[in-house]
Amino acid sequence: SMLRWCLFLSLATAVVASSTPNPIYDASQYTTVVDKVPNGILYAVRAPESTHLPVLHVFGTAKERGMAQGQLLGDDILDFVENKLDEFYREEVDSIPLGLLPEWLQKAIKGLGKDLAPAAFHLALGFVWDEQLKYNSASAAGIVDEIAGMAAGICMNRTSPYCHEGGKKLTRTLEHVNMLPELIRMQCSMMGAWGKATPNGKLVQLRSLDFGAGPFANRSLLVVHHPPSPAQAFASLGFPALVGIVTGFSESISQCEKVDDVSGGHSPKGTYAGQAATMVIRDMVQFAKSKEEAVAIAQKAHRTWPVWLGLGDYSSQEFVAMLYEEASANTYTDKTLPTLTNQTQFDDVAYLDKHPQPSEHPDMPALVAQYYGNITPDIVASYFPRLMESGDVHIAVYDFQNNRTLIATGTTDAVGQFTRFAHEAPFLQFDNAKLWSEPAPPAPPVVCAANQFCCPEAKHCLTPSNVSCADSADACSPSETCCPVTKICVTVGKPCESPCSSAKAYCCPEALHCLTPNHPGKFCGTASACSPGSVCCPITNLCTSIGAPCVPP
Repeated sequence: SMLRWCLFLSLATAVVASSTPNPIYDASQYTTVVDKVPNGILYAVRAPESTHLPVLHVFGTAKERGMAQGQLLGDDILDFVENKLDEFYREEVDSIPLGLLPEWLQKAIKGLGKDLAPAAFHLALGFVWDEQLKYNSASAAGIVDEIAGMAAGICMNRTSPYCHEGGKKLTRTLEHVNMLPELIRMQCSMMGAWGKATPNGKLVQLRSLDFGAGPFANRSLLVVHHPPSPAQAFASLGFPALVGIVTGFSESISQCEKVDDVSGGHSPKGTYAGQAATMVIRDMVQFAKSKEEAVAIAQKAHRTWPVWLGLGDYSSQEFVAMLYEEASANTYTDKTLPTLTNQTQFDDVAYLDKHPQPSEHPDMPALVAQYYGNITPDIVASYFPRLMESGDVHIAVYDFQNNRTLIATGTTDAVGQFTRFAHEAPFLQFDNAKLWSEPAPPAPPVVCAANQFCCPEAKHCLTPSNVSCADSADACSPSETCCPVTKICVTVGKPCESPCSSAKAYCCPEALHCLTPNHPGKFCGTASACSPGSVCCPITNLCTSIGAPCVPP
């Protein structure tokens, strides 16, 4: 009605007039290199007004990208899991949705009590990871390999109880951290505006994350992935150790997310037996070349818990919202979305505010009405999140005309309380084309082939055979020699330096750990032939004890 439009316009005009727009800084003007490793470069963006954001570029396979993340962010991740995570679990233990967990797990968690909140969380998160492992592992994204590589990179040249037994405890902890979005619900806002709503007809997209206080805000991080060609580059705005995506964009699409909460309506239904929503979003951002392909990925997935998703792409310059549920994944447009949100309909604008849906809150439609026809990325960043008070942890605004992404992040104090929300902070402007075209750091020279290992005693790359020389070196052919560490007949290759500290261990190019043979010269054949705690090395076919992570020469 005309009265309602006038109310929106009056509210927006009054609030905007009293608000200072959020500044926008060009990130490239404030970026410096922090460190480099094979397959990774870490930058720090330090703009005025304490506007900071780490930007990490990683290259190669999923495992290689994970290892680079671990090497470059290892100190921060270890501090998080050793010192911050348990306190977060104690604060959030009451948010575990006990009623959605199996009865045996409910009883186990209740029996632990609040004092043992970390143990309760690990039980719940371990259950979720195990339930979803076969679904998450089936993705071509390789998230299990990425987590394994991350743990190996963290434990390389670092000492921590989490790194004992080849980083087994750390790997399990990283798996649990990646299941947190399945247990902890987030309140968020999203919007896509295009066509008549924007001055040039191009798409502008908003995603604000409201996650609450805790240890995450100060660890906001932009990770830019560069998989092997011809795969497209993509980026995740999240936190160290997170391989799923809560906010992401690629060379083709951009994504938004919001929990499917309702006010007085149905209770959202779901299951833990499927692929985590953050992992499905990862597949969408990593592999989809259009919003239609992203929708198809979501519709084919084994979905778990309901969320709202927003998808925009460069090819159509339009946006759709998706009600992503266990039973279905249906899309809604600017015309059909208001039937579920109870918000004012605007041509070429689809939006959801941070409140439970359907929503009676006037803030977001008032801003859309105020700027309709002139909704630009800079106006959205400068006014929308601040005036809606949405986006405490981070905000992303996607500019589909100029191929830019604007990012703001929140800041917390030593006890995890916000000193500045993301919606109060300046934005950092990134040129997406420059993000995607970042050159990989020079690769170190490769000495040993993928089917060789560097012998710490012979100091050469050795190609193992399937002949044991444990009983006699004469078992080897004239062109071979008996390796003193593995007691296998080997062909000698190039000189090399072993990265393993023990003279009885070699760096396995597949396991990426220093391995010590348990019974040199005795082949295992299968992993089951080895004793508990040992692994059958795929290169030497020997049962081995796992040592420190390593990078083969």
